[in-house]
Amino acid sequence: MAEIEIDGERYRLTVDHDLCMGTRVCIARLPGVFTVDDETNLSSASDDVLDPSLADAVREAVDDCPQEAIRLEKLG
Repeated sequence: MAEIEIDGERYRLTVDHDLCMGTRVCIARLPGVFTVDDETNLSSASDDVLDPSLADAVREAVDDCPQEAIRLEKLG
């Protein structure tokens, strides 16, 4: 689960494996942040703290996921 600071707030980026269908839209947006397991065809977010400059791309990945499996959860 990646973390990112957006507008001064910390968020956790997660993928709900119950919703993910492996369309790989997330990898198209952020190939260094998301991976897809070849066996399960499920996407996962890295365990990194992401650079805040990726905020727009993260929001696009969340918005573009056809299954709404990618989520930004506010921390704290």
